[in-house]
Amino acid sequence: MSTPYELPPVQAVLPPPRPESGPVAWVRDNLFSNWYNTTLTIIFGILGILGLWYGVGWVFFDAEWQVIPTIGGRFLIGQYNTEGACPGQNCFWRPQAGLLMVTMLLGMAWPVAGGGVAKRIAIIVTAVVALSAFLPYGLDKMGWDVRLLMLANVPAMFIGLALGRYTPLGTVKWVSILGVVAFLLTLVLMRGLPGGVPGLQPVSVNNWGGLTLNLLLAVAGIVLSLPLGIALALGRRSHLPVLKMMCVVFIEVFRGVPLITLLFMSQVLVPLAFPEDFPQNSLFRASVIIILFSTAYMAENIRGGLEALHPGQAEAARALGLAGWQTTLLVSLPQAIRNVIPAIVGQFVALFKDTSLVYIIGMLDVVEISRAFIQGNPEHLASARELFIFLALVFWVFTYTISYVGTTVERHMGVGQR
Repeated sequence: MSTPYELPPVQAVLPPPRPESGPVAWVRDNLFSNWYNTTLTIIFGILGILGLWYGVGWVFFDAEWQVIPTIGGRFLIGQYNTEGACPGQNCFWRPQAGLLMVTMLLGMAWPVAGGGVAKRIAIIVTAVVALSAFLPYGLDKMGWDVRLLMLANVPAMFIGLALGRYTPLGTVKWVSILGVVAFLLTLVLMRGLPGGVPGLQPVSVNNWGGLTLNLLLAVAGIVLSLPLGIALALGRRSHLPVLKMMCVVFIEVFRGVPLITLLFMSQVLVPLAFPEDFPQNSLFRASVIIILFSTAYMAENIRGGLEALHPGQAEAARALGLAGWQTTLLVSLPQAIRNVIPAIVGQFVALFKDTSLVYIIGMLDVVEISRAFIQGNPEHLASARELFIFLALVFWVFTYTISYVGTTVERHMGVGQR
């Protein structure tokens, strides 16, 4: 007799599978994975919302930002364009001409670097400078000549883009050479020429200041401390006892003394290293000390990268018949620099921030200009908080840009990946 047909049991309806990727999965796995993570997420979420609520309300409704346009161009050039520094003429065009060269170089770097970060930096810098021409200043604070020079950065960037894309100048070599030339020309423009050249009368470096001073010191320190640091690192690893001892003493002395103390001592130390008739000034002394101080730290960064290399690298190079200098320059040094790019970028960021310490020898950088303005104008004393928050934002923009470029270079070179 046949067995009666039995229906299969009814299966329960299962819920859809939870997503394993995407924003919902990330939130669940990182913010609400268990009870204490959920509690912390809720607490910090409430605190963040309250902070954002009151912070935005203060920024847009309670803060007094009028102090920023009141200081105006002194943020950028300090007392450079005042009557005492530049009598009978308008000197504001000189740093503006330097800025035009920088914008043109950024345009040239755009196609040389293949777009990417160079393209974004060129567009952002040009856009910010051009939009600054429309700030609601009166003509007594920002004349039409200044506004037109700021707007001229837009065609300057496109001229640089055309030079980098359609001329033989569009190579890393030429962009580097032109960058050095532009830096030297900017120094000549700002300092002026002796002999009463019309429009280029000398301006004392004691009147240089603002953000321009910070940038000049930072660029000089960054450009020179890297090759000098490499030379010191190689010298410290040398088998020549005298050379090694000299490098060790230099590195340990400059790393063991605070920068602010070295700046104080620069009034005595720097003149000892040059002939008596060598022209010197506070800017020159500060530049020398900042470069040497950064060089000592850079040397240790490079030496750390060299020490981290496997001995097999040098052994393989020697087995191929490479000389000692070829092994160092072609095998060891490129890998060492690649491995310590994060440390080098961190040193550059610290160097830019340390330029604000030159106030200790009487130089009016952007921070000292702001502090002196607040102290000399008691009616703006209540706005000191807004002023220094603005300065913090300015420094953050520049340091983040340095970090962003460094991160891009790391990703392009595969640091930590291979």
